[in-house]
Amino acid sequence: MRAWVVRAGSDGEREGPELSQGIVAAGWPELGDITAAAGRETLRAALEKTYAGYSPRVIGNWAGQLWRFRHDMSAGDLVVLPRRSRQLALGRIAGLYEFVPNADPGLQHTRSVDWVRTDLDRNAVQQDLLDSMGSLLTIFELRRYDAANRVAALLDSGADPGPGNTAPDSPTFASSVKLLEAAVDAPADAPLTITVRNLLSGWGATRRGSTVVDQIEAKLGEKGLTAAPPITSVGFDSQVALLRVGVEPGPGQPLLTARDVPDEAAEQAPLTYRIAHVASADCQVVSVRPEDTLRQAITKMVFHDFSQLPVLDGDGRLSGAITWESIGKARMSGNSLSLSDVIVQPLDIHSQAELLDWIPQIHKHGYAFIRDDQHKITGIVTTADLTNQFGARVEPFVLLEELEQRLRRLLNQALERGTLTLDAIRSRLLPHRQKKVHAADDLTLGEYSHVLEPEAHWGALKWDADQGLVLPSLRTCTAFRNKLMHFSPDPIPGEELTPVRGLLAVLRSLDPIA
Repeated sequence: MRAWVVRAGSDGEREGPELSQGIVAAGWPELGDITAAAGRETLRAALEKTYAGYSPRVIGNWAGQLWRFRHDMSAGDLVVLPRRSRQLALGRIAGLYEFVPNADPGLQHTRSVDWVRTDLDRNAVQQDLLDSMGSLLTIFELRRYDAANRVAALLDSGADPGPGNTAPDSPTFASSVKLLEAAVDAPADAPLTITVRNLLSGWGATRRGSTVVDQIEAKLGEKGLTAAPPITSVGFDSQVALLRVGVEPGPGQPLLTARDVPDEAAEQAPLTYRIAHVASADCQVVSVRPEDTLRQAITKMVFHDFSQLPVLDGDGRLSGAITWESIGKARMSGNSLSLSDVIVQPLDIHSQAELLDWIPQIHKHGYAFIRDDQHKITGIVTTADLTNQFGARVEPFVLLEELEQRLRRLLNQALERGTLTLDAIRSRLLPHRQKKVHAADDLTLGEYSHVLEPEAHWGALKWDADQGLVLPSLRTCTAFRNKLMHFSPDPIPGEELTPVRGLLAVLRSLDPIA
């Protein structure tokens, strides 16, 4: 038995006929009979033909919903219909998919239902299950929080027993719930926009690791939303819009084309460093216009302490650049100068270009202006930006490498003195690792905390440091290292390096000569 929610449609006008006729309807009134559809791809092809111009991502979402309605729903499954009166109607699916060509628009694609309750107050449903019912999708399954059993109880008794002793879902942060609620409630023509940084923080994350990205995309998908552009393709402080891809076509749903919502295949490409991942690639750009004076341009450069300025036309497109070098060379002529005399052709790069491919060119020119698909300038990347970007990324690896080297050195010293033995070290390792460790150099960072945990081992090192402080810090550094090994285009927040720097300072004091 499964539990489904079938909403009344984007116009909200199908609720009465569905209850009186003993059906649920899927909407998509322009789409013909899908009884013979052999799979999602067949449905997708029919939708592409009927709703030409919509993004492939939107079409794919609709195909998934209709396939669930046509194929996945079974007789005896539970169905919930949210009503405009803030009540819920609950029933059981009673028949197979049926296409009714002469029905009113939005009521052609149907499943028969035995409605049991048509006026259940939403207050009877506990908030976790009620939140699961909040989605922009027309058709979706309730899978979390023991939903099927709880909907069955609501149908029979009108009371929600709660999630019971089922295994808990992945932790959900209150701020992520509020964020999703705001995105669902936002008007279709004014979707919620949010920075990647703030979107991640809703899930308690500071970087775009694959696990948290998958989790966010799954939660957005459950609500009929998607982030555009994809959250892995833009800068950390860039804005993404949470678009309503799950809403069926109708008067309130804008045409979402491939330009608005990238295709699913594009989002599945492996993560790579792109120009957009440099923070300054997406920033407020100070510029001059071709009709401005050279005096205005120089004043702006001095005021902002800039070495170059883009020259942008009325549409925000790049006409050229002025630099202190171009001004100096032009003044050597001794002639009176205007802005046009000092304009040079700069390097400009698309924001989605791979960063590593362009580093030599950026170093050669000293800077590059960054443009979007419409050739509008979105930011500037300089050699200083590259130095800061890679310096922030390299520092954690350098610190961890020194940390491991100092731990090995200090343990090897204990082995040489004979106060700690190799057998004692091996006794703290997993069986499959014991035969592979012949010296402290063979230990992984995570194994050091296990080796140093017994008081006898700690005392054998003759370290004048508090074990109760060092060992937890070492475990924190191990967790940090494991997190660091997962690709993310974002820099490590400074506060996450604090335990590494602190423990390294302790180890340096224990072995000041090295």
